[in-house]
Amino acid sequence: MKRDFLFVLFLLLVTIAVLSPVAPLYQPIPDRDQGVYLYTGQQILDGDIPYRDVWDHKGPLIHYINALGLWITGSVWGVWFVEIIFLFLAAVSGFLAMRKVFDPAIAFSNAILWLVTLPQVIDHGSSVEEFSLPFQFAAIYFYVRSEEGIKGYWNEFMVGAMAALAFSLRPNNIGVHIAIGLVLLVITLFSPNERNHNFKRITAMAFGSAVIFGVIGVYFAAHQSLEYLFDSVFLFNYYYSRLESISWQALTKGYDRLSLLVSLGAAGLVGLITYLYEYWKRDNKEPDYKIHFAYLTLAVIPIQLYFSLMSGRKYLHYYIAWLPVLALLAGFLIFWLQRSAEKFFPGIRRNILNILLAGGLILVLCVRPVIDRMPHLTTLIRMIWSERSLPPPDYSTVEQGIYVEYILNHTQPGDYVLIWGNESIYNFLTERKSPSRFVYTYPFGVPGYVSQEMVDELLHDIIQKKPMIIDAAAKDKTIGRIDSSVWNNVPVTQGLTRFIEENYMHIDTIGPERFRIWIYKID
Repeated sequence: MKRDFLFVLFLLLVTIAVLSPVAPLYQPIPDRDQGVYLYTGQQILDGDIPYRDVWDHKGPLIHYINALGLWITGSVWGVWFVEIIFLFLAAVSGFLAMRKVFDPAIAFSNAILWLVTLPQVIDHGSSVEEFSLPFQFAAIYFYVRSEEGIKGYWNEFMVGAMAALAFSLRPNNIGVHIAIGLVLLVITLFSPNERNHNFKRITAMAFGSAVIFGVIGVYFAAHQSLEYLFDSVFLFNYYYSRLESISWQALTKGYDRLSLLVSLGAAGLVGLITYLYEYWKRDNKEPDYKIHFAYLTLAVIPIQLYFSLMSGRKYLHYYIAWLPVLALLAGFLIFWLQRSAEKFFPGIRRNILNILLAGGLILVLCVRPVIDRMPHLTTLIRMIWSERSLPPPDYSTVEQGIYVEYILNHTQPGDYVLIWGNESIYNFLTERKSPSRFVYTYPFGVPGYVSQEMVDELLHDIIQKKPMIIDAAAKDKTIGRIDSSVWNNVPVTQGLTRFIEENYMHIDTIGPERFRIWIYKID
């Protein structure tokens, strides 16, 4: 028990060190996606409902996570604290799951390994992929518990609940859960003696998901937002994903960013296949839960890869979804090395061998990444301790601070600001509300999804509220500028951009990203 406590404490320290570079002190202006989540969380605290009042195409849970963080401290610091909690829970869940299959030392070194790899793909932090990690690792943990033959079906219920929560962040994040269901289904088909039991297990998983989806559905239906949710999260993403196709470049980028863990995972795959071969060769003399865990690892690889790459886009945070898969494979690599070493050194004690393997892995691969982040952590702790408070973001330290200052100096509280593009972070930072639920305008550049009703809705909001319009699309590959010729190919939206050009005037161009400022013409 004492050893486990020390393991968990060390995981917490590594988690904080890993996330220290993305603390608000070092990122005074969050990235685009984080801006949408923060603005929506801000509006939730003001009584708005996502989708009905603020448009976005991610699942609802991310917005309420941000609302919780903002409620805790009244600033982005609270969101960072919640991020630490989620990542810590992911690490602990992964450790507990691996400990049930392998040795505690192997499980601990495995958790440290994927944690210190996360910064390679963290991409500013607070992404839906990162917040999904505890639901993925927890599902693995509950699945292993269910394989141990524990009475009742609460573990299967929790697997289903974890699937629904991960889906409610981003539908693509349920590769682990689908693989669990697939393994259970295959075992059910090929093991007649287990069909009744596994049918009940699958039913419990479905019930767990249904409870979470039911609560979400009832909540949004009660607030007249369920139809908007379906439109934004499902219809938009369908048409949005068709703009790109899966490319090998996305796969190679993932390898470039996670080369060490991918290499270890590839070696782990060899170890996994060797383990299964030896299992079949020696007439199935291995506990079922270990073999089923191996099947899960084998099944999740293609599923998770496909889901992470299906959009065709190569955003760094998409590759966070690879970490649970690579963690499973790395676990089998260490396990394989352990078994091989026991054959060569039959007299060595297993616990000594495991400590040597785990300790060597941590010393060689994990210590340096943690040490490299210690200056961020020590500076952060020193500043908070000296000020006895959470320091507010200093926008002057980054070049994007000019946009915050410009909006604050050229608008008044209560004025509306419409960002053309996807930079709603400036609505959040300046507390200037968007005139429309379309806080960013990506949906107007997606053929097949954009409709005349949407255009009329935004046009009505602009006419009624006459916001300052900031065209932030100069370097945005997803949407064209207001006066771009690209709108000739989207005739529905062309009427909207033509209205802006005719009734607004371009008065300024500011900042490194060439934001163009438009104000309403005075009659």
